[in-house]
Amino acid sequence: MLPLLRSIESISSCRDRSKLLSLLLDALMVLLGGQARVGIFSRSYDSQDGNGLMFRLGSGSGGVTGELWTDLAGKAQRGGSIAVAASNEWHCGALVLESSELWVDEFILVFATNHPVDAKEINAVESLARIFGHQIRLLDYSELDSLTRLLNRKTFDETFERLLTNLARSSRQSRKQDNNERRFREEEYPAWLATIDIDHFKRINDTFGHLFGDEVLLRMGGLLRNTFRDGDRLFRFGGEEFVVIINAPGRELAEAGFERFRSSLEHHEFPQVGTVTCSIGFTLVSKNEVSTSVLGRSDQAMYFAKHSGRNRTCCYEQLFDRGMIVTAVPSEELALDIDELFG
Repeated sequence: MLPLLRSIESISSCRDRSKLLSLLLDALMVLLGGQARVGIFSRSYDSQDGNGLMFRLGSGSGGVTGELWTDLAGKAQRGGSIAVAASNEWHCGALVLESSELWVDEFILVFATNHPVDAKEINAVESLARIFGHQIRLLDYSELDSLTRLLNRKTFDETFERLLTNLARSSRQSRKQDNNERRFREEEYPAWLATIDIDHFKRINDTFGHLFGDEVLLRMGGLLRNTFRDGDRLFRFGGEEFVVIINAPGRELAEAGFERFRSSLEHHEFPQVGTVTCSIGFTLVSKNEVSTSVLGRSDQAMYFAKHSGRNRTCCYEQLFDRGMIVTAVPSEELALDIDELFG
């Protein structure tokens, strides 16, 4: 009982959505016993018949267990009870989990035991899934911006610290590889942070009213989610400013991702308002950084984009190498509308 309570405590105290799924599997293993196999499938929301299922993490995804799991995961319905099936050796179940608003796909919990699963065990598995769901909802309630449903400003520092921890871990792991593999891993993990600011947003509010301004922000959040990948970190910092953190092998691919969003925004038709554009500045994140330094660099690149005509994507490192970085905007001026600073 005590190990299970400790596993439940780990779930209820975790603030990192990426770790919650693993903690749920750990708790399920404690509940079902050491001979059990557990796993997580993901499924796209537009999948109607189980197509697009992908095994994400866990044990026992091969052989008869894997075949039963794939079939059950395809049949599992959101809001439904546990789907069960059995072979000569394994008794399996599958259950759709509560989804975070930040996740593009839904996740399906699967398990297999070497004994028939009785009603008591099924109820216990469902209770674990509900505890997981309660934690997901609490995180969404406390960490998401009420309008755009992106991560809010207060979650940034904690997210940034986790990012640095992952970068440091990747660096340590890469040192254990041979030279060729090390170079590959070092290029696989770089993180890039972008500051995105809507051009002439004050003019939108003044001309069309705050109701249409909020509609622009709401659709901006939707475009960000549709453009970037599941796992990219998307924040609304307040007002018309957004911050995005992505992983990309190099500057060109990072810039292509930010440019794809800038272009999609430019070509999106907003009700009444029409065309809306944004200015983007981005920079590389190193493992020994502080968040204020990284934000300062991305802001400088974004200010350069504003100053040089708006509706542009600029990289701080590229501007710095070319000697084109403008003087940082004094902090006392930041209370003004950014677009007013650049005419």
